[in-house]
Amino acid sequence: MKQLTRVLLLAVMAAAASSFASAQTKPKATDEQALIALDKQWTAAELRLNDEDRKAIDRIVSADYWGTTPFGVIENKKEYMAGLKSTTDTDVADEYVVRFYDNGKLAIMTHRGNVNGKPTYRSTHVWVKHGNDWQLVQNHVSNIGEPPATQ
Repeated sequence: MKQLTRVLLLAVMAAAASSFASAQTKPKATDEQALIALDKQWTAAELRLNDEDRKAIDRIVSADYWGTTPFGVIENKKEYMAGLKSTTDTDVADEYVVRFYDNGKLAIMTHRGNVNGKPTYRSTHVWVKHGNDWQLVQNHVSNIGEPPATQ
């Protein structure tokens, strides 16, 4: 009985490891580039915020979107859209990492945001591909300070 239990446990562990290893789909460079460009378009639209920008944001952000602000507030799409305000700040993202799952239909993106030239926040976005179009379904923003000096 113990031997059977060990064999079953090993089989389950091997199946789980195999499933985890294949969970990340190798991204197409074009999908990764398209998502980074879309993220930059979204950020630029948030900053300018004219009527066309609001329409672009509405297309980019999914109807079932929810996000967590840097202050820990959870908001749905309607709340997010209502809280948008134009600004003269600059916001440049860098340190992008994009990982793809579910045969390239789901992407998790992280990056650092630099507001007015200073590292200010880190974001994690969850994107879902509908046909040929990507939409943002989840966003989490964490405030950061300047990184500590290297010793």
